[in-house]
Amino acid sequence: MSKFMKLIALAALFALVLGACAPAQPQPAESSKPFRVAVIMPSSISDLAFSQSMYDALVGIQAEMGGPEKFEFVYSENMFQVDNAAAAIRDYAAQGYDLVIAHGSQYGTSLQEIAPDFPNTAFAHGTTNRTFVEEGIKNVYAYEAASNEGGYVNGDRKSVV
Repeated sequence: MSKFMKLIALAALFALVLGACAPAQPQPAESSKPFRVAVIMPSSISDLAFSQSMYDALVGIQAEMGGPEKFEFVYSENMFQVDNAAAAIRDYAAQGYDLVIAHGSQYGTSLQEIAPDFPNTAFAHGTTNRTFVEEGIKNVYAYEAASNEGGYVNGDRKSVV
């Protein structure tokens, strides 16, 4: 993954985290507990594409944040079966993960059903522009992969309209 794509993934993740986890009251600057992320992916972390890019970005974020003591993540790969993915989403939320990323547009209905049961957990749904807030669900944030922008970064100015 290019450094640029890693920075975009990092920025997107932090935007989700900041929006989802803004404390109501001031918190200590340094927590002894790591920020915990779980990601559910439809394919393998070695698919050379969609799931691997998410996995690689999380590995990079973990390194930049100071290791597993500061940023812990787990993943479920090859979760193309929506029912199995929904069970994993619910399990991770029940285990108290701070952010659960459902990295596939096929997981939207599952998030619509599960997220209201875990109001203190932030969920990210990709890749979609669906707005869950309009449905009364305030803890699910959508993101879209702008894969066409890779061509722009590499010099193909026609790839971005």
